[in-house]
Amino acid sequence: MASREVGAAASSIHALLLDHGYRWGTDEAGTKVWARLRVGEVDLSTGAVYGGPTQYVLRSRDRIVVDEAGIVDLQTANVLVELAIEQGVGLAFVGDTHQALPVGHAGAMGSAIRHANAAVELDTVHRFRDPDYAALTLRLRDAGDRERALVVAGELAEHGHVARVEHHDDAARERMIDAYFNWHARGKRVTLVSGTNAEADAINDAIQQRRVDQGELDVRVTAWGIGQQRILVGDTVQTRRNDRFTGVENRAQWIVRGIRDEYLSLVSVSDSGEVARVSTEYAREHLQLAYASTVHGVQGDTADASVVGPDVDAAGLYVGLTRGRVHNVAIVVARTDAAARECLTQSMQRGTPELTMQDAVRAAEAEMRRAARNREAMATGPVGNAPSSVRGIGM
Repeated sequence: MASREVGAAASSIHALLLDHGYRWGTDEAGTKVWARLRVGEVDLSTGAVYGGPTQYVLRSRDRIVVDEAGIVDLQTANVLVELAIEQGVGLAFVGDTHQALPVGHAGAMGSAIRHANAAVELDTVHRFRDPDYAALTLRLRDAGDRERALVVAGELAEHGHVARVEHHDDAARERMIDAYFNWHARGKRVTLVSGTNAEADAINDAIQQRRVDQGELDVRVTAWGIGQQRILVGDTVQTRRNDRFTGVENRAQWIVRGIRDEYLSLVSVSDSGEVARVSTEYAREHLQLAYASTVHGVQGDTADASVVGPDVDAAGLYVGLTRGRVHNVAIVVARTDAAARECLTQSMQRGTPELTMQDAVRAAEAEMRRAARNREAMATGPVGNAPSSVRGIGM
């Protein structure tokens, strides 16, 4: 995505590190760690002798710019800094610590900002047509304590960015599916953000089947994606692994333009019109439908509209509600408007960055207290009138 935005060649951190001899290994405790091959050593994974970098040769005073750096883990950041110092090159992290984080940790960027002598922070939002909504997203980005989060939730609801559904998740799913077809009929792109991969898969399958039923997609020519997911010409898909030979990137979105026995031809969903071709073997292992995705799948994306479903955390809510240029809405499962605002507030407080072990302990304690309150409320509440579910809402 960064490559298309700035018009420069780009690749992944892992491709850069791999070219410079770094490999994932396991230490004596069984922990995954980076190890490094020296020139002349044998790569045990391939049996080849490592001869040094060939694709990403660095020269003194080059600069490595890491986009979406908020999701870079500490281990990877450490070896990247090591490489930059060794090669005498600059290193810049560009990202947002309030968006999706690495699995299991707050990430390197959050820690770096906390300890850095200086960091540059942008304070003007350019994506949205409505400047008032742009200002609201900055308050959503860092809602802070519960009282501030309640105020932001109220503003979102007041300005039409909250859609409340009752009773069950099926209603939320149908609302998201309908949103896709409403925007699709107008020739516009909509981002659908789900709380889980399973929910995204359910929405993807349902949208594809409705498009088949409406005659938009033809089932007579079929390919297969991850987990034997059906892929048809015209489907919106996502590549899930960088491939330098074909030029596709992890999390890039495409429209399937053609299916042949040995390959699928793809065209980017962006205005760039970029085209690519992936093998059917690649598709089976690394291609999936992408009408809906989790926050990690949409972070960095820009669409005309965005709809965020239930069960997201603070990053999912913030990323999801900042993808659409024109329209952004969060769907909440709640019986009343007040309960919907409370659900939004809890989502803003859930999964916020934990930069230290003490932060993690405090977050765990807060989550336990919240769970205890919910359990007590369910135990003492009137029969048949249990409290509303804490359903997320909604890079």
